[in-house]
Amino acid sequence: MASPGGSVSSRPAPAADGPAATVRAYFAAINDKDYAAAWRRQHERPLYLFRTGFHQTASDTVTILSVNGNVVTARLTARQKNGTVRVFQGTYTVEGGVITQFDVQQIS
Repeated sequence: MASPGGSVSSRPAPAADGPAATVRAYFAAINDKDYAAAWRRQHERPLYLFRTGFHQTASDTVTILSVNGNVVTARLTARQKNGTVRVFQGTYTVEGGVITQFDVQQIS
């Protein structure tokens, strides 16, 4: 069944290189403006709200800091459309190719 955002709620195949690859694929899809593909890698909120959360973002750069089992610690540099930069850091828990939990804070 399609969600209010128009996407089918199916889980992606696990990433070939494990949890870090899932996090990289998530941000690559966001950078490509393929919000449905990114959304399928996490299900925290409906697609239409997920997509709205990135309307001011021009691009994201993710740096994997560490991987401990299925928990990825990463730093995200988000360049906004107005030229400002926001930096976030935190953890992403990945299960079966999907980000099931995250704890990320803005650090600058």
